Amino acid sequence: MYEFWITFLSIVTGAIGYLIATFWVRPILRYRDIKYQIASDLIFFADAISGQTNRASERMDANRRRAADLAAINSVLPCWYRWWLTKHNEDPMQASKELIGLSNAPNVEEAKERIENVRQRLGA
Repeated sequence: MYEFWITFLSIVTGAIGYLIATFWVRPILRYRDIKYQIASDLIFFADAISGQTNRASERMDANRRRAADLAAINSVLPCWYRWWLTKHNEDPMQASKELIGLSNAPNVEEAKERIENVRQRLGA
């Protein structure tokens, strides 16, 4: 009977660990990865704010892609983590909207304002 309980508890512990890793840890790590990719893109494309150059179109595509990734990951983040982000003045959905606005920014001044808003919304 003792071996049964050890086996049973091992299986339950493994299942709980799997659920925590799948539904809490992976989305949080994915969010952080996207957040750091956005910060990297903002630095990498800093000189491509205006104009119709190839780098400007790459910047617009990258911003839209990251905005979509950010909006998608927000829906799978655990509720408690979204609450924690709110307490630390991070707002992924608003940052996503600002990234879309940045990709459509008509001038340098608006683009710089959007970049600052993205940084504030992501706590960077």
